Amino acid sequence: MKDMNKFLKFAIDVAEKTGKKLYASFREEGSLIRRQKTNQEFKTTYDQIADKIIKDSIEKHFPHHSYLTEETGLVEKEKDFLWIIDPLDGTSNFADHNPFFSISIALWHKGKPLLGVIEAPMLKERFIALAGEGAYRYDLLRKKKSRARVSKISKLEDSYFVYCEGGERDKRRMAKIYAKIYPKVREFRKLGSGALELAWVGTGRAEGHITTETNLWDIAAGILFVKEAGGKILHLDGSPCHWQEFVPLKKIDLLTTNGKVKTTFNYAQLR
Repeated sequence: MKDMNKFLKFAIDVAEKTGKKLYASFREEGSLIRRQKTNQEFKTTYDQIADKIIKDSIEKHFPHHSYLTEETGLVEKEKDFLWIIDPLDGTSNFADHNPFFSISIALWHKGKPLLGVIEAPMLKERFIALAGEGAYRYDLLRKKKSRARVSKISKLEDSYFVYCEGGERDKRRMAKIYAKIYPKVREFRKLGSGALELAWVGTGRAEGHITTETNLWDIAAGILFVKEAGGKILHLDGSPCHWQEFVPLKKIDLLTTNGKVKTTFNYAQLR
């Protein structure tokens, strides 16, 4: 696509700008927490601040494009282009002064991802994926760029899995998933940012990622990153996901792997 470089530069610039704002505000005390929605999901004043930075930038540079953000919801304009944004992924981490949070920005065209940018300001890392052109990790501290590839581990017992409950509110279902996978793998942990967890799979830091009842803004950039790094995007039963299944405002369960380790879940047993 002829405008790909323009879109990518915009996504990087706005992710960096938002990241700098969150970085500067990370240690602030006081009225950080605005409201608590669930035990897993907090909202802070900075969710709205980050959201406004990105929304205003889209409205200025691409006023006819649609966008979907966690804070604002879906704003429908031109249907071909859809920006999908999580302005602060890992809000509760941010509020607890845990550095594992990120900004996730994706652009989809006619229902398929074009690009994804995941900015981790406290970790000084940026993860970028371009459809058909690969996935890349940027070490912002050392100013180094490297091609991202999934790990070569094929044995489940040697693998490291990460998990994000997404919008899941049924702790019993979460416990069943944990009980199913944890005894079979080397380690099973939660980072607290779904976008970063997907970046971990794409860079070979983890072999698999499980998320339940997740929203598109949590995964839109990350699933492209995993795909371009050589991984697979699956349903929990092991069947492949297709791009047309990812639609705004629809929640989905996902199993993302390096394409080598194999595990599946019986949906009936998780109810």
